[in-house]
Amino acid sequence: MAVPLRSCCYVFTLRQGTMLIAVIELLVSAITLFLLLLGSAHAQEITTMLKADIEENGGGSTYYHDADDNSVYALPPHHYNNNEMRLHKGQHVALVMIIALYTAIAMATIHLISSMLLLYGSIMQVRQFLLPWLSVVMIGLVFALASLLVCVVLGHGTATILLVTGLFIHLRLSLLLVVFSHYRQLYEDQASSCASLVQRDATSIKAGYLHFPPPGKPSDV
Repeated sequence: MAVPLRSCCYVFTLRQGTMLIAVIELLVSAITLFLLLLGSAHAQEITTMLKADIEENGGGSTYYHDADDNSVYALPPHHYNNNEMRLHKGQHVALVMIIALYTAIAMATIHLISSMLLLYGSIMQVRQFLLPWLSVVMIGLVFALASLLVCVVLGHGTATILLVTGLFIHLRLSLLLVVFSHYRQLYEDQASSCASLVQRDATSIKAGYLHFPPPGKPSDV
């Protein structure tokens, strides 16, 4: 398989383009992870405040005697007043947001690690370290394409959202193609080096470095 690209943006080499992509991805991943950690801390604080408000309003005094938990669903909805219902709904939304934030933090951490490996692999020219980033980006593109297809089929989302999503997918595909081209370039360089080494060994054998005396004659050595 030939290398898809020979340069990055007609300005940089594939190695320089891969290093630039790795640095940008590393910075974006670090900033995103920092913001997500701040958001999760804020969500935890909101959940604590909602729990304190529920206890202050006496939300726990109307539970059934045989209920062992303090969950939202310990009593039917008609046993709560409007204020308690809003507090319980807010607590439920906050819990869902915390779960979503923890999932996003895990994904951002994986992307950060893969970007670090991409930077190391491009500097040291080790093609195996490029594979984690390629895998993460391909999985993300699959989810993005699936989401875009669902939005188009169901008719949800405005034209602006669809256009921005399409441009994002196009950008990620371009970056993926640059890194994959560098991966193929490193593979071909390694293959050509192995082929030249084998050819050199074959030439050495033909030149007589491994010459064996004919049978029946004593060796000169």
